[in-house]
Amino acid sequence: MNKKISSLWISFLMSLIFLSGDIHVGAYLGINWGRTATQTFVPSMVVDLLLQNGIPELRLFQPSLNVLDAFADTNIGLTITLQENFLRNVVEQKQMDDYIHERVKVYSDKGVKFRYVYVGNEPFTKALYMKKQFNGTIRYLNMTRDALDSFNLPDIKATTPHFTDVLINVTKPSQGDFREDIKEKMLKFLDCINRTGAPFVVHIFPIYTVYRYGFDVDFAFFDNKSKFKIIDGNNTYTNLFTFIYDTLVSALAKAGYGDMEIVVGQIGWPTDGYVSASEANAERFHRSLLQYISRKDGTPLRPNRDIDMYLLGLTDENKVATDYGPYQRHWGIYKHDGLPKYKIDFTMQDRDVKPTIAKGTVRMPNRWCVFDGKTDHNETLVLQDYDYACGESDCTAFGTGATCDHLSFIEKVSYGYNMLYQMSNQDQRKCNLLGATITTNNPSTPDCDFPIEILTAEVVDGGSTLTKRY
Repeated sequence: MNKKISSLWISFLMSLIFLSGDIHVGAYLGINWGRTATQTFVPSMVVDLLLQNGIPELRLFQPSLNVLDAFADTNIGLTITLQENFLRNVVEQKQMDDYIHERVKVYSDKGVKFRYVYVGNEPFTKALYMKKQFNGTIRYLNMTRDALDSFNLPDIKATTPHFTDVLINVTKPSQGDFREDIKEKMLKFLDCINRTGAPFVVHIFPIYTVYRYGFDVDFAFFDNKSKFKIIDGNNTYTNLFTFIYDTLVSALAKAGYGDMEIVVGQIGWPTDGYVSASEANAERFHRSLLQYISRKDGTPLRPNRDIDMYLLGLTDENKVATDYGPYQRHWGIYKHDGLPKYKIDFTMQDRDVKPTIAKGTVRMPNRWCVFDGKTDHNETLVLQDYDYACGESDCTAFGTGATCDHLSFIEKVSYGYNMLYQMSNQDQRKCNLLGATITTNNPSTPDCDFPIEILTAEVVDGGSTLTKRY
């Protein structure tokens, strides 16, 4: 009975948030929640954050049952991802049917509002960690669509997100086209999603793209502080997003799908791990991005349109792959302890506010594992332990231009030791390193935070720990 009352209350609260006349009701703004981290939020806490901040959509990378349970009767639009490690083992339709029944049909009946099922993730990317392109995307898309139809779920669309490297390098959006090595596969993919009315989902990482193209970094922002611009016929591009978006529009038009719906599945700005990755720049990027979206300006090739997008992301992920760069672990708008890093107004009213604080995190004691700095230690052995600690934890804050780039040798060893200790839930055995000692004195510097983590959600909610997103 209590659970039923709670569900009704959540649904009523969501209706107040999303139907209020003060809230923007055009394009929807969602957010990605990845759990490739040693410390993650309890699913019910995430539901509360979405409700309190007026975020109507969430993309999950892993549809764990305990996570899906938390979204029953919430009116939050949910996108789930079928992981490649699952798809590779799907041989016959019944396997897909069983999975969709367990993860979608059952929870749809419980009141989970599914919007999309992503079949795989960036299958045609050239990223180094994808040793070879993922084959079978079209087959699995068709199998997913058949499974959804068999359970009478026509409104849930099946599609696959792509990274911007599916496009050829261009100097003007009108030159946009898909890479020659994937064009045949892409045309089959476009035909598949076009027949079912599903959108083309694109992932855009502005900090990666401006450096890849050699653009002025200010071109990544929407506040017109960049002196760089691109003139393409009668169209002028003053920011990276409209440049990339219209390059995709041109590519779709050349493929015969000029009116296909586009959803921005990931976009954001990291706060550490790279030059220009900072909390100040993340706040600047998101503020100008949301101002742009709320104006419904569209782009030169698709003017005066709403653009649906999902921000990347809710929290940092300290175990995610870093093949694009160390900043990949620092997309989070929230820190692991539930504190927001900077101001952002998810309702797109341009209020000068920080998001609400996550309630319910359990912070571990004020203890740090640090290097004692004594000179009688064998430096080679210290370096070995330091390399081990960073290899098993997360030292991406040491990158060029990152927050901890300035640390001394002793401080860097301390940071590495501490990250291993914290990411192991302050297991004292993980501080059994050369010269390591546990202290209650905070070793942080004015620019570099030595974090204390929270208890993992898996300890609290019984979920499974994830080490890979894809």
